Amino acid sequence: MVDIKYYLSIIKEEIKSAFKNNKKFLLLSTLLFMIPALIGYFYPEWIAEIVQPIVDSFQKQVTEGTITLSTSSLFTNNVTVAIMIYALTALGGILGAFILVNNGMFVGYFGTKVNIWAYLALTLPHGIFEIPAIIISATGGFVLLSFILHFIWNLFSPDYSYLDIFDPYFSDVKISIKDRFVAAFKKNQSKLKESFVFLCLSVVLLIIAAFIEANITIVLANIVFSLFGYSFI
Repeated sequence: MVDIKYYLSIIKEEIKSAFKNNKKFLLLSTLLFMIPALIGYFYPEWIAEIVQPIVDSFQKQVTEGTITLSTSSLFTNNVTVAIMIYALTALGGILGAFILVNNGMFVGYFGTKVNIWAYLALTLPHGIFEIPAIIISATGGFVLLSFILHFIWNLFSPDYSYLDIFDPYFSDVKISIKDRFVAAFKKNQSKLKESFVFLCLSVVLLIIAAFIEANITIVLANIVFSLFGYSFI
């Protein structure tokens, strides 16, 4: 019989360890989202030319049915964005950070288009899961980038403590390519694992967010919007 509690405890510890060991990356990802979001909300005129076309495009896609407000559609859309942020961040950080900043500006700017209570009704129920998920996916990308850079570094500068060589007279010349790869991976494998932990956690949060957005947020938002004379689109 599978001991669910045992596996849940392992998952809990892995998540806890990933957050503990990557606080700087988590903080960086949070700032890359929150600062643009605050700018978008308090200084919308600064970014109107950039963000307004995105808002118009999103509304058009919803109206035309290109984006449907269903659990599966929202989940697919959100996971696509999360994986893009994760992958592009891992490939150098700049492109992933750009998407994260862009999403932050969109969220903040959109808040200036409706009454604050309607805005909260439209974003808060699923946003408490979706926004952390996006930030966490970026964090995972930064961690993966860290793994890649450290892995490459250790190929050229092996950490002898991770080499399965016990000859006291060995030199770098004796270290084979295979030994270098194995040693570099052993030294940095925890970063690779933590990166996937962040990605998986992001996906789980997005599943929850998509369900809430499709089945709760829209209903709640329409009720609040109607009270203030707005329509959803």
